[in-house]
Amino acid sequence: MAIRRRGKDAWYITVDLPRDPLTGKRRRAFMTARTKREAEREEARLKHRTATGIDLEPGRLTLAEYLNRWLDTMQPNLTPNTHKRYASVLANQVIPRLGATQLTKLRPIHIQQLHTDLRTKGRMDGAGGLAQKTILQIHRILSEAMKHAVGLQLISQNPCQLVRAPQVRPKELATLSRDEARSLVAAAEAADSIYADSIILALHTGMRMGELRGLKWEDINLEEGRLVVRRALQHVHAIGFVLQQPKTPNSRRTIPLGATPVEALRRQRKRQVEDRLLLGPDYREPELVFASVVGTPIFPGNLRRAFENLLKAAGCPRIRFHDLRHTHASLLLARGVHPKVVSERLGHASIVITLDTYSHLMPTMQEEAVKEFDAWLAGRA
Repeated sequence: MAIRRRGKDAWYITVDLPRDPLTGKRRRAFMTARTKREAEREEARLKHRTATGIDLEPGRLTLAEYLNRWLDTMQPNLTPNTHKRYASVLANQVIPRLGATQLTKLRPIHIQQLHTDLRTKGRMDGAGGLAQKTILQIHRILSEAMKHAVGLQLISQNPCQLVRAPQVRPKELATLSRDEARSLVAAAEAADSIYADSIILALHTGMRMGELRGLKWEDINLEEGRLVVRRALQHVHAIGFVLQQPKTPNSRRTIPLGATPVEALRRQRKRQVEDRLLLGPDYREPELVFASVVGTPIFPGNLRRAFENLLKAAGCPRIRFHDLRHTHASLLLARGVHPKVVSERLGHASIVITLDTYSHLMPTMQEEAVKEFDAWLAGRA
């Protein structure tokens, strides 16, 4: 950057921009100010904006250029899997359709047309359109990027917010009943394996799969019956296993444990001690609670297959592994546990998420609460 005087009341500011991402050519921007002090302030502001990787000429910036730079800016704030998903969505669905549009000329009509195009011919294999849920996810990612552009004063308003987001009917949660959950625990105890005991812990805590796989022995106090969720383990294609922060700040939480999960953890610790003694220095990762017989992290696919086999052995309906989290919450709420407690155990960002997710249980809970209140007030209980 440079400031030069161009007459009595004019100062000239030259700004070096990042090279054009499409052509690789060098780029510069030129701006003027009336006083030297104004020029210095403008220069400082432009230096900051250049350092963030955001173009100083939004009128010439295409949506494709902006989105690629936005992804680079957001990478430190996203998990590897989330960043990969954002990049894939933008590269395959948004940029081919809207990438050539100048950022400042993006209008709600463009977003609406994107929805229509995705709904009719959005599939990568050319076999038709995408589901409303998928289109909603794409809309939210693009809207997040546009919100960032508004904050940087590259555009005056978010065009995504002026378009009605795709409507998705919430699916009824798939959960196990109390009897089915009991059968699953019995089958898992009989199986006596690392996968079986991790499934018991998932059912009794509502922990996410990544949180279970990232659990270390330093996070567990078996004598006091509690554990602390501090991290999650994800498997990222072409990178491998990555330890990362939990999904939200509230996901860092302490979870009290009952006798059944404590016993499952004791079995796993005994199993792991035997593996370590057998392999000696060849045992890879002594800190992870749920590791393979050689100490390496367990693969999500292996855990899912073991879960499906246990469901069959227990005579339970087929559900996803993540539905153990829903089952844990549903059984607690059905038992009358306060939603705030359930929210804290699950690590939800707020109790509102818990209430929205499990609102289908509320009518039954209210009916039971009214009956108990009536009996108590009348002296029958």
